[in-house]
Amino acid sequence: MADLLCLACGNQTSTDEALNACPACGDTGFPPADLADTVTVTLTKRELRILTIWAENWARQCGEPAMKAMGVILLRLATQTDVALTLSQEIADVRAAFPASEVTVHRADGTEMDV
Repeated sequence: MADLLCLACGNQTSTDEALNACPACGDTGFPPADLADTVTVTLTKRELRILTIWAENWARQCGEPAMKAMGVILLRLATQTDVALTLSQEIADVRAAFPASEVTVHRADGTEMDV
């Protein structure tokens, strides 16, 4: 019996079958991941932040299937650390720390970013 994780919706399924699609959402973009096939990596929080920020940026450029997978991965990583793993999470943390202040964030092109 294998415990599998859908990288599109985060659904966890136990099955004896090899799956090419998630039984919950039907996604076929990424084969479900085997939760027993794990790895332990030692990084500084800063290294982890750099990797996740770069990965999220790349996933955004690749489109919705990659962003869904990145979201599932980030949720799993977030349970293992207390550091903001994305720039949007960091901005949300700043807003939570300073709720009464007016904070405006601008993109590189000068347009205002909704945060």
